[in-house]
Amino acid sequence: MLSRAARGLSARLLVLTILFVLLGEVFIYVPSIARHRLVFLEERIDAARIAALAVEASPDGMVTEELRLALLDRAGVSAISIKRPGTRLLVLSDEMPVTIDATFDLREATPMDLIGHAADALQNGGERTIRVMGNAPGDPSDTVVDIVLPEAPLFASMLDYSGRILWLSIILAFVVAGLVYLSLHWLMVLPLGRMTDSLASFRRAPEDDAATVRVSGRRDEIGLAQRELQVMQRRVRAALHQRARLAALGAGVAKINHDLRNMLATAAVLTDRLAAARDPEVQRVALPLVAAIDRAIALCTQTLSFATGRLPAPRRTSFGLAPLVDEVRAALPVGDEDALDWRNEVPAGLSVTADRDQLYRVIANLTQNAVQALACQEGGGTVRIGAWRDADDTLVEIADTGPGIPAPVRDHLFEAFADGGGSDGTGLGLAIARDLVRNHGGDIVLERSDPTGTVFRLRLPDSSSTVWPLI
Repeated sequence: MLSRAARGLSARLLVLTILFVLLGEVFIYVPSIARHRLVFLEERIDAARIAALAVEASPDGMVTEELRLALLDRAGVSAISIKRPGTRLLVLSDEMPVTIDATFDLREATPMDLIGHAADALQNGGERTIRVMGNAPGDPSDTVVDIVLPEAPLFASMLDYSGRILWLSIILAFVVAGLVYLSLHWLMVLPLGRMTDSLASFRRAPEDDAATVRVSGRRDEIGLAQRELQVMQRRVRAALHQRARLAALGAGVAKINHDLRNMLATAAVLTDRLAAARDPEVQRVALPLVAAIDRAIALCTQTLSFATGRLPAPRRTSFGLAPLVDEVRAALPVGDEDALDWRNEVPAGLSVTADRDQLYRVIANLTQNAVQALACQEGGGTVRIGAWRDADDTLVEIADTGPGIPAPVRDHLFEAFADGGGSDGTGLGLAIARDLVRNHGGDIVLERSDPTGTVFRLRLPDSSSTVWPLI
């Protein structure tokens, strides 16, 4: 646990915060040490001016040797001169002459000059003797105090100040870093850690609902990330459940496909015998039955092609659309014939170029849904199929006067196993219909659905090389 914390974001955040605070203190220290040196020299000038006033106040401008040494020692300088316009007066000085290593005029120094002079003082280690000129408080601007002093006391004072600044910076860095660390650890690191643990748990067991990240009430970026992650996990879990159902369905279909084809082949032989009968009533019923069984056998043959994610290429032929709609009506299971008003409004001369069996399945799925919707409301209703040409496309409209599709269902209407609002369907009809239409290079859309009814619209191009993959 300690090793994880040392390698984690929290430890890095703590170290970076300390480094940044110390870096900020460096930028504060540089002008501060220059200011400290300036104040030190100004205090020496002020003390020197007071010593000069003591000398000037004596009757003959002379002081005793003891007083001279005491005044220089109190002022911390080696010599004091007062400059006035036209005159220069050496007030006090040591008996031994000294060599001046550097001269500084505080009146003309800029901030950058002061920083450079402070750096020179620290670099030379207090071994120089310097000359400083400046104005004392209360004096006219043309009265200049000129002092000579050793740099060693200044260097010692600067070192003492730097040490205090260093300890203060270290304490401040750790205090600020600790506060920033605790704040960011609570605001960011802990939520991110919980999200990371949720991702790891989701990776190990994506089907487990307990692995879903918990969403807090935060409205910042962390809260947004939590909400988006939760949505993503739920969608991935739903997709996995759907794929599992599809895999189970595919396995089941593959197992029964062989036996089902044999059963349908037997039924085809029997229906062929019925179709050969001379009784007109028997032929009227047998011919649609033969066509339905032939389509079922073809569908069983093509079933395993769904596993590749693509439908078989449509076998395009030109045929009349109105007779196909009549075939759908003849094979459609309707409970109460009197409650259903079936309207085939396709023009008699309208033909389409498509795979007849696949288009039959599309219209059968849509109209069967419409009939089931009408069965749910009292009094039945109307199912209307219309079609017309639009440039090189054929538009087919299938409408009903049912209760409409619930709003929550519409967003997932064309997804496999989507809940269509009823309890009898599998949720595959619309998904299959859309795949078959897209297999022709067209598409199907929900044009309208409200309490007055539902309208689906199909667009079929005359020919297209576009084949949509199954989703």
